[in-house]
Amino acid sequence: MKLTPRRLILCLLLALLSSPCSRTFAQSAPLDLWSSNTQLMIRDTSTLNYSITARTGYFEVYFDSNNNATWADAVAPYAIHTGGKIRIHGYLASPIVGGPYPAIVIGHGHHGRGSPEEAMLLASLGYVALSIDGPGQGLSTGPPDTEQGWISVEKTLNVPAPYLSYQYHYAYAGMRALTLFERLSGLFLNPFRIDRTRLGVIGASMGGQFTYYINGVDDRVKGAVGIAVAGDWRPIVFYPGAWLYHGLYYYTRDGLQSGLDHLNTVSNVCADPTLTTFLNYFDPIAYAPTQHGPLLTIIGTHDQYFTVPAINSTYDRIATAGTSGRFLTRIMMKPNGKHGVVTNGNLYTDLYEAIQLIDSWFKYCFKNGPRPPGTPRVRMEAKPTTMVFHVTAPAGGSAIKEVKLYYASQIDTRPSTVHDFGYIPLSWNGLEYVGTIPLGKLPPAGPPVTPNNIIYLASVRDGANYTVTSKLYYRSGVMAFGQGFLPIIEHWYGDALPVPSPPNCP
Repeated sequence: MKLTPRRLILCLLLALLSSPCSRTFAQSAPLDLWSSNTQLMIRDTSTLNYSITARTGYFEVYFDSNNNATWADAVAPYAIHTGGKIRIHGYLASPIVGGPYPAIVIGHGHHGRGSPEEAMLLASLGYVALSIDGPGQGLSTGPPDTEQGWISVEKTLNVPAPYLSYQYHYAYAGMRALTLFERLSGLFLNPFRIDRTRLGVIGASMGGQFTYYINGVDDRVKGAVGIAVAGDWRPIVFYPGAWLYHGLYYYTRDGLQSGLDHLNTVSNVCADPTLTTFLNYFDPIAYAPTQHGPLLTIIGTHDQYFTVPAINSTYDRIATAGTSGRFLTRIMMKPNGKHGVVTNGNLYTDLYEAIQLIDSWFKYCFKNGPRPPGTPRVRMEAKPTTMVFHVTAPAGGSAIKEVKLYYASQIDTRPSTVHDFGYIPLSWNGLEYVGTIPLGKLPPAGPPVTPNNIIYLASVRDGANYTVTSKLYYRSGVMAFGQGFLPIIEHWYGDALPVPSPPNCP
């Protein structure tokens, strides 16, 4: 049917509200989901309907996100619901005096909720912080945060409707939180001391995805930190024991086990339209090329969800959308860190290091703080009895204090405390940092290292409290999919279900 101009305008307006009307966008996935009209709705301060209540050390906040949302049941009968109201609850904290200050939205992980303590911690560092309960979590209303809610991207069988997904509603709510900052900054005397020109986002796990989505869509973001997150999800599901595949297999509407295709069902990982739509719109790597604020990614080498080498491939795709002359991106890979990033044996040391790094990053983004060191590059030279490592590590705004080479022969996430990576200090020779590992040296766990099994990365620490790392290397180059390396992934936590074999695609 041919659309008249009047009908086209009507469809676009209805599309903003997740209406049943067909969507027509000029852009391709995933940005067609976030059209300019949708952005106008997100940034409309008149529809926030917010309330704020003072508590000890913070403020309790409510605001409307989307009052005409569409989502699907997470359980039978898997019906589609339209006209749903999503009202978001959160915790707002601000420095007591001074300002105005940068304002940061905090996103939580899967099945999590907002935290007043996290908001107050950021406030103590000189930021206004709003930690939100995602839709349907904590005291917020809306769709449930479930695996089925994530992959519900259809109103009609195999016809893309990504605005149903929980991930869409979560990112939408995060951008509405930015709008709330703008609204509050316009109050008389700006009582929360918000600088509306300096807005940021931070989150871990699903909140890390949230960070990639928002920073990839919203040009108001001037600084971002994603924790325990990576993209390039399709290759990950082919690892034995992959948590992403396990979640699809057991925690979504039956399709993989039966092979039957239903609405919002993945019946075939190799070529299923539902999964293709989900990956096109919510794999973080799809948002990597359009990031706005400077982006720091913090992740463990042993992350069970976002496993190597997806960390490398996502980092390679990150680029600026052109809104900041100070744009840059860095990665901090935590050796032996699992999905929680910090290691059990160094909990407080790791937390302190992470807080310092995040604060330094936001100071660069918002307060003209020192530039971080450049991403180090590593070259391994195999000799008859040793492996020599050459690292180039450009300094940033502060002198480099320490360079380490972390090495391992395996990545095994099964132990409660991982000890795969050891390290050697590197020495400056006037041109680069250099260190040597004997062939056959035993790492803390795993077989002896050789040029054919060694895994390694370089870590750089400087005087401005930055710790940045290289990408992860395997053998003689950067680790990539298709090299034959397989991490050992522990069983999905909290269940006793058997580990399904990875799919076998032609």
